[in-house]
Amino acid sequence: MRTAVIAGGPGIDKDTVNAVVSSCDNVIAADSGAAVAVSCGIVPQKVTGDMDSLNADIADFLRNRGVEFEVYPVEKDMSDSELCLRSVPEDDEIIWVCSMAGRPDHNLANLMLAVKLHEEGRSITVTDGINDFIPLSGPDEIEFSGVLNDDDLVISLIPFTNVTGVTSEGLYYKLDNKDLVPGSTLSISNKLVEGADSFSVKIKSGNLGVLLVRS
Repeated sequence: MRTAVIAGGPGIDKDTVNAVVSSCDNVIAADSGAAVAVSCGIVPQKVTGDMDSLNADIADFLRNRGVEFEVYPVEKDMSDSELCLRSVPEDDEIIWVCSMAGRPDHNLANLMLAVKLHEEGRSITVTDGINDFIPLSGPDEIEFSGVLNDDDLVISLIPFTNVTGVTSEGLYYKLDNKDLVPGSTLSISNKLVEGADSFSVKIKSGNLGVLLVRS
């Protein structure tokens, strides 16, 4: 099963998100993510959160269509997104739609949360329809195929912990059993080999984020 969790925030590409979410079996919106969902032409099965940032008209629109609302207090120990993500069955693949152009504290916390969830055994991809973030927790590997290779695409490998044995194929700056440490800029701003439409990344241990950015 594949579940989409849609969060709020600016800079989300509606057409791409609509196409991605259409392949999901379930859709949950986190608070104002419900407004994002509706703007993308998506009606979620459930809205979860404290509802402190969801427009009342959007809430009424969804309630009139039978959407379930799971309301939490404003003062709580998790963000609305984390509540949604942790409600997804453990065996489900998660597509987390959230802004990567909003508040820097939210952005950083969201990426680190995705890394933590993958380390716990969850399959998760973060996207705003323009940029994609996929966490790896070693030993781990991933292969991307059908990648649109153009001048706008930048691929960065970001270590969140000490990462050992990083090996990449299909990237211009290839890594061969390289160790990476947090704060290093060695593995950012890479690109595909000319003419390639795929690449792979493998690690032996640690937590690494693969970030595909389009300007």
